[in-house]
Amino acid sequence: MRAMFDPAAMTGRDLLETALRTGVDPAPYFKVLGMRCIAVADGSATFEMPATAEHYNPNGVTHGGAISSLADSAMGFAVFSTCAAGESFTTAELHINFIRPVTEGSGILRSTGRVINRGQQLVVAEAEVYDEQNQLVARASSTNMILQRRRATRDSTIDETAPPITAPAPTPAPPPVQPAVPPAMLARQPTPTVSPPLTTELISTAPLARSKRKIRTFAGDIAYLRKGQGPALLLVHGIPSSSYLWRDVIDPLSGTFDVLAPDLLGYGDSDKRLDADLSIAAQARYMVAFMESIGVHQAAVVGHDIGGGVAQLMAVDEPQRVARLILIDSVVDNNWPIPDIARLKEPVWDQILVNLDLRNGLRKGLEAGTVTEGRVTDELVDEWTRPFQDLGGRRAYLRAARALNNRDLTSRSRHIQEIETPSLILWGANDKYLEPRWAETLKHKLRDTTVEIIDPGGHFLPIDRPDAVVEAITRFLTTR
Repeated sequence: MRAMFDPAAMTGRDLLETALRTGVDPAPYFKVLGMRCIAVADGSATFEMPATAEHYNPNGVTHGGAISSLADSAMGFAVFSTCAAGESFTTAELHINFIRPVTEGSGILRSTGRVINRGQQLVVAEAEVYDEQNQLVARASSTNMILQRRRATRDSTIDETAPPITAPAPTPAPPPVQPAVPPAMLARQPTPTVSPPLTTELISTAPLARSKRKIRTFAGDIAYLRKGQGPALLLVHGIPSSSYLWRDVIDPLSGTFDVLAPDLLGYGDSDKRLDADLSIAAQARYMVAFMESIGVHQAAVVGHDIGGGVAQLMAVDEPQRVARLILIDSVVDNNWPIPDIARLKEPVWDQILVNLDLRNGLRKGLEAGTVTEGRVTDELVDEWTRPFQDLGGRRAYLRAARALNNRDLTSRSRHIQEIETPSLILWGANDKYLEPRWAETLKHKLRDTTVEIIDPGGHFLPIDRPDAVVEAITRFLTTR
C-alpha cells in the first residue's frame, strides 16, 4: 500500500487523536475481540470490549487472553501517546493478575492504561480492567521499548513498525462546511468556529488533589479529601467543579471539624461510568452511601451550586444523617440548570467536544463567578479542567450536564418545605449565575434558616471569599 501520509511526521498523540476523530477502521485484531479505544490523553488511554460467549474458554468464562489483550491495548496506546514524531514502541514484558471470572453477564469491560514511568528507551505502564458493574476483574503492568521508526521514502510503503492505525485516504470532495460552535460552557461569548486539532499537554494534578483517597460504594469508586478531627463536615461541590472547589477552606475548617470533600460520581477523580445516573437525586443517594462506607453516620452538610440541591435531598430523605444544612449559592426550585449548562443537551455538542479544549471556557466561567482579584490562577484552571482533559473526560462532562433536571427539586418541593434541620444560606452579592434573590426564595422554603449575603462575592464563594465562608460556617456550627 502506498503511503498517503508520513506517520513519522506526527506524534503518537496526534495520530491517535486523528484516528478517534475520523473514525478510522480499527486493527483487525481489535475487530476480532470487539475492542475499541474511547479516549486518549498524554500518558493514558481507555479501551472497551464486550464480554461475549465467543470469548469463552472451555470453563465457560472469558478467556484470560482476551482480557490480557484489552489491558495490553490500553497500556500500549497510553505508551504510544507519549511518543514523539519518528518513534514507535513494542511491548517487551506483560504481567496480569485475574481478580474475578468474567462472563456475558459482566457486560462491557473497560480498561484504562496509564504510563507510570517514561525513560528514553523503556516505559512502564499499568492498567486495571473493570466490568459493567464497576467490579475490578484484572490488574496488569507492562514494560515497553521505544523504537526509532525508519522514515518512509516518497514512494515506499509505510514502515512495518508503525502503530496499527492509519489515516483515511483523502477524497477529492470539497471540504465540508464546519458547524458553528456554541459559546463556552459557563461564559457567554461570540460563537467561534470549530477548533483545530486538540494538542493540549497533559495537565499535572494539583498538590492538594494528589492527597485524594478512593472508597468503593455500590455506585462506583468515589474520590475524596479528608482532613482534621471533630464533628464531621461534608462539603459537596457543584458543576463543573470537584472537591478542589474547597481548596482554601479545608485547612482552616479542619482545625475544628473532620472535613470530608468528595468528588461527585462522574466528576473529578471519581468513577465516570457510562451507565451511571448523575442526577442530583442519585447523587444524594451516592453521598449517603459514601458516608456509610467511610463510617460517618451523621455530618453537617455544605452544598454549593447543584451540591446544594444534593444537600437538600439528603436532608429530605435521610434527615438523621444531616446534623446541619449549609447552602452556598445553591440551586432551588427551577432556577437551574443555567442556560450555559442546559445548552449542552443539544446533539451538536457530541461532535464539538471531540476536539475542544475546555480550559479557556472554564477559565472565563471562573472569572465571571468571582470578584476578588487574583483568585483565578493557572493552577486552579488546570485542576478545574484536568478531569475533563481527554475525550472520555469531556464526554463524562456532557453526561453530567445532561443529567441535570430541575424536576429533581420541583417534584420534592413540598418535602423540602418540611425540612426542620437548622440551616444557613450563604450567597454572593455579585453572583452572575444564580441571583441573590434566590436566597430569599430558599429562606421561605426552609423552616429554620438564616441568610447571609457576602458582599463582595461571586458565585464561587469558596474560591472567591474563603475567609468569609470559613467564618460563617464555623460560627453557625459552633454557636447553635
